[in-house]
Amino acid sequence: MTSLRRLVMMFFSAVPARVAFAAGPGDPGTSFALSLTATATIIIIAVLFFILVLPEADRKRLGGTFASLRRYAVAGKSADAAMPDHVYDNIRELDNRIPPWFSTLFFGTIIFAAMYMVSYHVLGSSPLMIEEYHQEVADADLQRRIMIAKEGAIDENTLVVLTDPAAIERGKEAFGKYCVSCHGSQAQGVVGPNLTDEFWIHGGSVRDVYATIKIGVAAKGMISWQLVFTPKQMQEIASFVLSLQGTNPPNAKKAEGEKYVEPAVSAAVADSARTTG
Repeated sequence: MTSLRRLVMMFFSAVPARVAFAAGPGDPGTSFALSLTATATIIIIAVLFFILVLPEADRKRLGGTFASLRRYAVAGKSADAAMPDHVYDNIRELDNRIPPWFSTLFFGTIIFAAMYMVSYHVLGSSPLMIEEYHQEVADADLQRRIMIAKEGAIDENTLVVLTDPAAIERGKEAFGKYCVSCHGSQAQGVVGPNLTDEFWIHGGSVRDVYATIKIGVAAKGMISWQLVFTPKQMQEIASFVLSLQGTNPPNAKKAEGEKYVEPAVSAAVADSARTTG
């Protein structure tokens, strides 16, 4: 019993430290809610421990009040239970009181509910879910603006296919995380179309693919990704998709749309590109 008491006391000493470490320097309301919940949980566990586990010798030192609480919590059914005149299938019904442990848990939920209501709905010291959502959206938008500022602006009219292996790999990673559910792990098409053939529903140039990613296709269930990805990330994804042309994955979805043919580049533009290069 002594070893059990030491183990439980070590647990009570470790829980506050763990909760404080988990809360971290985040939102004050959330930290307060975590601390409040942890404190209430520790108190409940401590009371149950002292009532149910504490040795008789220690209980006597705590006085008659504590002993009364323990008797109330662990008392068995009453020997004086009423015996109504109800007999069914030779089974006589006894009118026992509700088990004390059940009543204790019930009143504990009432106390927790009162603390929750005061914290979240009266004092407003802890944020509600909708408030946390709006804060997370604002934080994500700020992070996105910072990323766009670091990457620099992109002229969508002069987009080019990226060939840098690192950029293609980043596009592949984003595609694997967000796009495979509709287009398949190899872009072979599932709900969405096959992206590895020459046929395109909304155009097959890098600008077309970029615009499709950015704006989405609401009629087909594809959301707009411009609030999720930065312009640079959308260019990387579009470049990765175009790098899959002609890979012919197994079980590819049949062609949809029209065959895309890259428009011919005029001699003047070609000379200018060569000169610039």
